[in-house]
Amino acid sequence: MEKTSKMKMPDDSLLEPLKKDVRIQRFLKEHHKEESFLRDHASYFFMWQETLDTCKNCLGLAQCRQPLAGKVKTLAFNENGDLIQNFVSCKYQKKIDDAHGHMQYFRLMHMDPKDLEINLEDLADGQSMQYLLGYKSIYESLSDTKGIYLYGQPGVGKTYLCLGLANYYAKKKKSVSFVHVPTLISDLKQAMYDTDYRQRQMNALKFSEVVILDDIGAEAVSAWTRDEILLPILDHRMSHHKKTYFTSNYALEELEKQYILRGEANSKVSALRIMERIKALSTVCKLSGESRR
Repeated sequence: MEKTSKMKMPDDSLLEPLKKDVRIQRFLKEHHKEESFLRDHASYFFMWQETLDTCKNCLGLAQCRQPLAGKVKTLAFNENGDLIQNFVSCKYQKKIDDAHGHMQYFRLMHMDPKDLEINLEDLADGQSMQYLLGYKSIYESLSDTKGIYLYGQPGVGKTYLCLGLANYYAKKKKSVSFVHVPTLISDLKQAMYDTDYRQRQMNALKFSEVVILDDIGAEAVSAWTRDEILLPILDHRMSHHKKTYFTSNYALEELEKQYILRGEANSKVSALRIMERIKALSTVCKLSGESRR
C-alpha cells in the first residue's frame, strides 16, 4: 500500500488522456472529486490507467503481463481520506484465491495446490457403477462418526476421491490433515533426531478434526514406524473419537501381514494392535474400476 503525493502537471495537455478516460471519470464521480484532484494526483492516475490498459483483453493468467502475475494496481482512500495505491487480485486470480481459501484449515497437507480445487460433489459425474458404490460410502460417511478404509487396486481413484473429501471438510472449517503415509514416514526418518519437528507432525495428526492417511501400508515398515509413529496417532484418535480415513492398496487382512515383521517377537500382536484401531476408526469399503493412470 502506498500513499500518493501531489504532483502539479506543468502542461494541461498531458491531462487530456486522463480526463477522457471513462474509468477515471467514473472514479472521480463515485468519490465526488473535482478535476483539480485529478491534476494534483495525475502521476498515480497515469499509473493506474497503465495497469488497466495492460489488463485489457486479457484471457487469463497464462497471458498476464503485470509485474506481479494476477495482481493489479488500484486506487482507493484510507481512513484519513488520503489517496492510496493497493495491489489486489484480478478476476482470474481471485477465482483461484476463492478456490484455495479453505487451505488455512489444513494442518498437514501432502497435496499439490491444484488439488485444492477438487470438489467432492463433482466426482460422481460420469462414473461407473463400481466407482459410485465407493463414492456413496464416502459421501454417507460425512454424517457418520466413523471414517472409511478405502482400498483397491492402484490407480482406481482412491486418493483423488479423498482429496475431494479433504477439501469438503476444510470448506466446512474443520481442521484437516491429509498425508501420504510413505512420505510422512520418510520425512520423520530424515528428521529422526529433531524431536520438535516429529512432535509437531504427530500432534497435527492426533488433534486434527479430520485425518486422511493416504496409501497406508506402502511405507517402509519397521517396529519404530509401526509402534512409535502410527500406533500413538491411531490410539489417540480412537480414544477421542476423531474422524479418520485411510486409503490403501491392501485389504485389511493383507495390511495386517505388512505389519508383521519377520523375526520380531510378538510381531503379530503388534500388528493386531494397529488393525484393531483401524477397524475401530473406519468402515471398510472397496473401490473398484479401471485404472485412471
